[in-house]
Amino acid sequence: MALFVLKPILWNTNNYVRPSGVRATSGFPKETGYGHEEWNNSPRLRFTENGQVIQAFHTEGVGNAPVADNVGQTFVFMTASHDRVQQLVGIAGNATHLVGTNSTDHGADALKAERERLGELLRLDDLCEDAWAVKRVKQCYEEDRKKFLRIWRRDKYWVPNWICPAAFYLWLDRPVTLDPVAITGKSKLLTMFGRYTLLDAEAAGRIMNSVPVLERDDVWQRLGDAINVAPEEPSRWDDLPPGRDPITSKLALVQGRRGQGQFREDLMVAWERACAVSGLTTPDILRASHIKRWADSTAKERLTAHNGLLLSANLDALFDRGLISFADDGQMLMSHELGQVDRQLLGLPKALRCPPSAQQRTFLAHHRQLHAKRLQ
Repeated sequence: MALFVLKPILWNTNNYVRPSGVRATSGFPKETGYGHEEWNNSPRLRFTENGQVIQAFHTEGVGNAPVADNVGQTFVFMTASHDRVQQLVGIAGNATHLVGTNSTDHGADALKAERERLGELLRLDDLCEDAWAVKRVKQCYEEDRKKFLRIWRRDKYWVPNWICPAAFYLWLDRPVTLDPVAITGKSKLLTMFGRYTLLDAEAAGRIMNSVPVLERDDVWQRLGDAINVAPEEPSRWDDLPPGRDPITSKLALVQGRRGQGQFREDLMVAWERACAVSGLTTPDILRASHIKRWADSTAKERLTAHNGLLLSANLDALFDRGLISFADDGQMLMSHELGQVDRQLLGLPKALRCPPSAQQRTFLAHHRQLHAKRLQ
């Protein structure tokens, strides 16, 4: 299942690339003069690991929100309050929280170690000068730089307390003023940094639709697709593959298996966001289908778009069960179990819209062999 979280963060007037000195009335920003979320749009929180581009970002705590049951499938809608308005400033999709967990097998120590690893990878100490350059920060520390550095070094690893694929991270150049009544039915959204609001998919959709049409870029479209096909089953820490690989690598495998992440996006691009057979374009009925089954594939095969077809839900079900397959020239092969009436109702057989690539033909041969008895 996917989790949709509305999360207040500190307002920033530097487009969230560095602290801007906005006065806060509560929490960590009030005490220190800055917030860790003020780098959420900085390119310094983006990194590449094992061929994946990852975005790290920060919010204050999410309390009892079931983030540990939604690893890699949490959507965070970040809002900021200022000048009597409440605005959407950023959205993170397919995100993973690196703090709270209710798992017995993946404890807080492991998550702390991951934050520290990312902190060194991101060279977080390089950010401290951004904060110290802010007048309000110096006032909060009474011009005592040594005290500031001591607190900075203690708390810096809280900066990357979320990660998500960079392809699903949207930061708005122009924040969007929200209508609280339309989203939650209340006159005002939460403003306390340590609080959160759980949303349903419909409310998440209303927030997405609040983004002006001219600002609905590829990332916005990608997020919308991910929301539309968000899985219903939970994804827990214990579901990740065992071993010492970085969490980012493990998440890529799981997201590829669930038809999310880069695998789905690569198929969307390859098939021009339409079913490979029928041409249907409605995102919530399109499935990222592996040709060679996920369980039988290597880690590389699980993520390559050559091992995939973008299919409407009905064709995905038929393909997965071996009731249809495709020849090397893209012509559809059908099982004898599908009678003439069913074929007419389905409008089949029908070829792929584009001939398979050489790499796809290798995977299709495997699919035909696996289901040879049904396809005879």
